[in-house]
Parts: sequence; C-alpha cells; structure tokens
Amino acid sequence: MAQVSIGPEGRERRSSVRKNVLWAGQLDANARKLDCTILDVSLDGARIRLDEAVPSHGPFTIACDRFGTFHAEVSWEGAGVAGLRFLEPQTRVAETIGRLVPLI
Repeated sequence: MAQVSIGPEGRERRSSVRKNVLWAGQLDANARKLDCTILDVSLDGARIRLDEAVPSHGPFTIACDRFGTFHAEVSWEGAGVAGLRFLEPQTRVAETIGRLVPLI
C-alpha cells in the first residue's frame, strides 16, 4: 500500500489519503472467490477483512459493486485483515473510487 513514515508527533504519515468505508467485496485469488469486507481505500490500495487466509500467490483482483474490479497484490496480511496494493494507474482509481469518496 502507501509509503508509511512516522512523523515527529508520533503519527503515521502516508503518501495517500486513506478513507474508511464499509463495502462488501470479493477477492478473486487464482480462480478462487473469497468474500471480503473493504475497510478503507486510498489511491494506492485497500485494507480488507477476510474470513479465511489469503492464498500466498496472485494474481488477484478485488471486485466491488460500487467501483468494479481492480488488479491488486497483497502487500501484507495478518489476523483476518490484508492490505492490497492496486496495480492500476492512480488516475483510474481516482476516477472510479474517487467519485464515491474523496481520495485527494
């Protein structure tokens, strides 16, 4: 997902604005479809909750009725949550997800 650094005030500083959402989605992992909940989105990716472990190898797509489908890769996972990094141009993300929630 986004580059993360810790600022002098001790808070995370990311390269992209992250917006909390609560959307139903589906992760397609090697032709296996896993229901998920999208917890937040940014121009760089999304954080999702899953009821089962994410398969270790992609390719992956994340689909949601609200924005369609994006190609993604898993950047981290743990305790039923995973971070996805979108493999789409940020302009496409801004045009599709950005019309639902401001990402800039």
